[in-house]
Amino acid sequence: MTRLDPRPRSGWRRTPLLLPAGLLAIAALTALFYLIVMDIAREFPPAQANTVDSLALQKPVVHIGVISRYRPRILYRGYQPIMDYLTANTPYRFELLLSQDYNEALQHLITRRASAVFLGSYLYVKAHAKYGVIPVLKPLNENFLPVSRSVLIAHPQAAITSLRDLRGKKLALPARESFSSHWLLDYELARHGLSPGDLAQVHNFPHHHTVIAQVLNGNFDAGVTREYLVKDLDGHGVHAVLYSDPIPSSPIAVAANYDRELIAALKTALLAVNQEEHRRRGTTRDWDGEFVNGFVEAWDADYAAVAAIVAVDTTRLDSR
Repeated sequence: MTRLDPRPRSGWRRTPLLLPAGLLAIAALTALFYLIVMDIAREFPPAQANTVDSLALQKPVVHIGVISRYRPRILYRGYQPIMDYLTANTPYRFELLLSQDYNEALQHLITRRASAVFLGSYLYVKAHAKYGVIPVLKPLNENFLPVSRSVLIAHPQAAITSLRDLRGKKLALPARESFSSHWLLDYELARHGLSPGDLAQVHNFPHHHTVIAQVLNGNFDAGVTREYLVKDLDGHGVHAVLYSDPIPSSPIAVAANYDRELIAALKTALLAVNQEEHRRRGTTRDWDGEFVNGFVEAWDADYAAVAAIVAVDTTRLDSR
């Protein structure tokens, strides 16, 4: 058998690969972003010894939808453990139903393909006005309060210390159906004497993590996202400029004619994780960070503050 000579051929020399300092800095920032925020270097969670084998359980299948605020891999990693927990603690087998965009998740609920959906607060207000969608639960934050905030972040070289400094700058936003987008465009710009036309560019990206990446890499001067997503980025190249007032956290919502027995089982199981024994056992350890502190019941009146901040245009809802 002929053996390959590992030595380089004559006339060729191995030389170290040198990159300009600027490219190295960009590469380092990009790597930092993926490690801190997106954390997608890992594959889907490996099977654990105590993982629920839902396919082996003879239970009715229930689909739970989720809006596409994050990439599918991130959604799966954070939401699938919740499905496993519900399967283990109810008479049903829960399966996660992803969507291409925010409105598709809503249509899954309206057409009864999904029995419940993790909605955004802005989309919930619109869906309630047009379809009578009802909130049943909302998550607790790290202070065990059912509220959240949006935040305007900026790249350090953009020289943005107040919202008025956005004039002539490039702004990255999440999906058009997110509260974060409408909070800034429909509410804060007008309050500070600005309009979208005063900015050099305004662009909506499909996922919150993409907004953060665009600002981290300097492609956009500023961006708007969810507060809890940027907490780990403090001191890593972006800073907070402005926070929204606290609003009710994003609800788990159901259609008006929901299955009461099923939703009662879902509520009982998720409300139980608020108990200290579950936190000691690490029940929510692998859940998306928005839900690790448990839930409380939600009511439509809770979201009046959201309707007051954004102009609700129900005609824009897709009626497929």
